[in-house]
Amino acid sequence: FRPRGATFADLSELTSELKDRGAELLVISDDPAPAQGADALLPFAAGMPEWLSPIAAIVPGQALALHLAVGRGGDPDRPRGLSKVTLTR
Repeated sequence: FRPRGATFADLSELTSELKDRGAELLVISDDPAPAQGADALLPFAAGMPEWLSPIAAIVPGQALALHLAVGRGGDPDRPRGLSKVTLTR
């Protein structure tokens, strides 16, 4: 997640560092310029207030997680290692 705003420069630097370490990167951003070093860019609406951009990025992030889980043979409704933590009486 790399929105425009106060954290953009730091996140751009992190993107470069991760790429140098061999990571495959999908960048979710409202920056219309292609994400330098990213393997894929998942854009979301540009021009929204900075404080709102994380909320707008949730949907594409959740869609990515869903498709990764299903693609790996997982069941998003029954993830491995998840157990009920409450006791219903």
